[in-house]
Amino acid sequence: MRPVAERTRRTRIAGLTLLCVGGAGLLDVRADPPPAAAGSGADEPAAAAQVEATGIEERVRRLERLAHEERARRGARIYARSCAACHGRDGRGDGPGAADLDPAPRDLAAGGVRYRSTSTGAAPRREDVARTIRHGLPGSAMPAFGDLFSEGEIEQLIDHIDALRGGEISRAPQPLEIADPALPDAASIEEGRAVYLVTGCWSCHGLDGAGRGPAAGGLADERERPLRMPDFRHDPLKGGREARAIVRTLRTGLNGAPMPSFDEAMLFAAEDFQDPATLPVQLDERDRGRVSAYLRGAPRRADLAVMDEASLLQLRDRRLAALAHYVLSLDRRSGLRSRLFHERPELNPRKRL
Repeated sequence: MRPVAERTRRTRIAGLTLLCVGGAGLLDVRADPPPAAAGSGADEPAAAAQVEATGIEERVRRLERLAHEERARRGARIYARSCAACHGRDGRGDGPGAADLDPAPRDLAAGGVRYRSTSTGAAPRREDVARTIRHGLPGSAMPAFGDLFSEGEIEQLIDHIDALRGGEISRAPQPLEIADPALPDAASIEEGRAVYLVTGCWSCHGLDGAGRGPAAGGLADERERPLRMPDFRHDPLKGGREARAIVRTLRTGLNGAPMPSFDEAMLFAAEDFQDPATLPVQLDERDRGRVSAYLRGAPRRADLAVMDEASLLQLRDRRLAALAHYVLSLDRRSGLRSRLFHERPELNPRKRL
């Protein structure tokens, strides 16, 4: 009986052969006779087995490459039928329907992929692209294809997008480990408001989360196209309206947009921020008291210096979760006024405050 490892390799070959050539025999995977091994005696069987194993693994790699190429070809047909009208034939975001879309379609060939699980500047993973294809991007022209494409078609489409990006997706790094946030409560939302203020989220997103902060008017993407900040009260959030999704965005940042990663920024010390009375924004009395109280209780630099890694990560994750809970608390889409009048303030012209 063959060893288990050898049987496993041959099973992989058989499966990949069927996938690539459909049993048509386009690639011969029969093992060639191994060349004569050096030496003699007890070393000969081991040497022969090593040569045969090397040949088998090379054939596995060839078959896997052929399988990937075949999936990409099938994905190209799906892309031409369902995606090229917006994203363009070559994925450059210049399809015939792109000019009328706001926000503009993404450049799939070279543009930064914003909603990912990898660190800032890194390529997306397959599961990141699959998530966007399945669920779409709320608030944009990108629809959800989860009910239209099978899982196999989504995988084929990802292989084609990977080919457009030069294999970048296949080489993507490991994802960041995103802790599941605890359920929100009043204390967490209160802390989130303080973090929102002291870390400067208001400068783009506004004190009330309406997306009208003093820096919002001059923001642009990597192509210098103007960007509009989301209104946390009424707009859909493209990355998802769950605490975990918001934490993911806070940790990864948005490639191709001014939104940075707050991964390290959440490990701030009390001394890193000014007294609220000197902040470059007029806070009401409640917010001034909230920020002052938060900074008094925040760890100082000397405290952070002696914390172990587990404690630092716990602090970071707690602040990220609190900020996500605060953003979600701003949601007004289910309010009585919105339900009665179908209010869509995101469609109204905005003035800088």
